Amino acid sequence: MSTKVVFAAALFAAFVIAGPATRAAAQTSPAKEETKKAQDAVMKMKADADEKKAQAADKAAEKKAAKAEKKAKASDARKAAHARQKQCGSEWKEARAAGKVEKTMTWPKYYSECNKRLKDKAT
Repeated sequence: MSTKVVFAAALFAAFVIAGPATRAAAQTSPAKEETKKAQDAVMKMKADADEKKAQAADKAAEKKAAKAEKKAKASDARKAAHARQKQCGSEWKEARAAGKVEKTMTWPKYYSECNKRLKDKAT
């Protein structure tokens, strides 16, 4: 037999005689390192995920605030438009009853002119 085969057989016999404790001790160090690396990677991924969640929450809060501000502006503008429409409507009724409006004049045309006039008057 060659020396390599004899040496391998002797080494194998030493591991078998020493029992599982020796084999486990020989493997724990690399296994622990791999486990530690895996745990570190998982912790980093969790930290990254938490940071992304926080950034997403900040963006959502900013969007919500911007939307509320836009809605408030829109409702103010809508209230002003509604008031102008009411005023133009009452003027239209009075002018039609008094016969001051041309027969070809329609409400949309009248409202368009009246709305422009009231907008110019407000500014």
